[in-house]
Amino acid sequence: MKKVLVIGSGPGGYQAAVRLAKNGISVDIVEKENAGGTCLNVGCIPTKALLDHVSLFESVSEKTKKGIFKIEKLGIDIDGLRKYQSEIISQLRQGLEKNFSKNKINFIKGNAKLLSSNTVEVNSSEGSKTIGADEIIIATGSKPRSVPTFEFDNNLIVSSDNIWNVPSLPERLLIVGSGPIGIEFARVFNALGSKVVVSEIQQRICPLLDVEISEFLVRSLKKRGITVKPNFASKLLKKENNLAVAEFISTVENLKEQGEFNQVLIAVGRKPNTENIGLENAGVQLDSASFIQVDKNMRTNVKNIWAIGDVTNFPQLAHTASTQAKVVAENILGKNNVFIPDFIPSCIFGYPEVAFVGKTEEELKENNISYKSGKFLFIASGKAKASGHTEGVVKILMDVASHKILGGHIIGPEASNLIQEIVVAMTNNLTVYDLIDSIHIHPTYSEVVLEALEDCIGEAIHV
Repeated sequence: MKKVLVIGSGPGGYQAAVRLAKNGISVDIVEKENAGGTCLNVGCIPTKALLDHVSLFESVSEKTKKGIFKIEKLGIDIDGLRKYQSEIISQLRQGLEKNFSKNKINFIKGNAKLLSSNTVEVNSSEGSKTIGADEIIIATGSKPRSVPTFEFDNNLIVSSDNIWNVPSLPERLLIVGSGPIGIEFARVFNALGSKVVVSEIQQRICPLLDVEISEFLVRSLKKRGITVKPNFASKLLKKENNLAVAEFISTVENLKEQGEFNQVLIAVGRKPNTENIGLENAGVQLDSASFIQVDKNMRTNVKNIWAIGDVTNFPQLAHTASTQAKVVAENILGKNNVFIPDFIPSCIFGYPEVAFVGKTEEELKENNISYKSGKFLFIASGKAKASGHTEGVVKILMDVASHKILGGHIIGPEASNLIQEIVVAMTNNLTVYDLIDSIHIHPTYSEVVLEALEDCIGEAIHV
């Protein structure tokens, strides 16, 4: 029987392991901390537990101010929220471990290090042992990047992995970096009562977004009292009296500012966990940014070693890792599957949510691609009006010649769910006309997507 060793039990690692085990492969999976990796324990799941409840709180607060609800005292019990968060993590972790057991996967807790292309040394509390395998899958994930002068101390200067381990709510919070992680935590701590400043060295907030969506997001953040500072580099000057004194240096003009903060969250992205796992012993090659080099099958330069998830140079998202896991599992089982990264959707789980896939309008202009933009505002939707969630817009970018969708960009309620229609269409080469011909339920938010699609060809009813 073929034996596979998986290093890392995040979304990529555990899905590869389960898929292989269900097909009769003997699987060991090694995890240095807790089952589920970063996503389950300190990333996707715990932050969404926070964001969903904070968003609900904000929604109820707004409706109370409008006189729809009568609530004399409304607030968030932070300790209760943290307890709920911990319970969810524990339940999902236990469920994952039961899944391993049910599928006869040998789950080993310890640090793994490649000794060769077929052997791995595992060090755990029970000692050290060497495990042999026919195939090895590296799914060791990533860790937060730091920035000069802001060294992590897990107290005053923190990362997204440990910000909730700090016992008190900061009165003033500086977030360095305005990607999805930075924006999501800005929304959480703003709702909990912190004064939040978001600093971004690049030209605009959340620079990976379509410019129009970024501008919409900035208006939403400012409306809620969050200070945003694009075009500003941040530098820690000193720590004193449990405060961080930071300097903001303009990247476009001769301007410097200072501010004092009770806590600083560094949210400038993540770097792959490729150090100290013995890649050099097996001859596995890295690129210039320390990501593991893989081919379209997710195979490294060593034919029996594969890599998936954040250690590969693709968008560092849980669903990227899960999709790559399926590709690798099928290849190990003898199929010839390839990973196609063209239509990976991304989301910022704020309030409102932001979701996007494909090209931005700026990219299309830069490459001289003929396109038509279709847009529709949530405020013109009957469902949005009825629910009171009218903030946002859907923007569809259509190829003029083929009528295929080149990009989809949504800011508004349920954006993370609404984007899936666009992802399916782009993946399957469907045209705008194909989607328009499908019936959308009334009244739903999906009609906002429909109207944006119709606007691409000048047929929108409510524009």
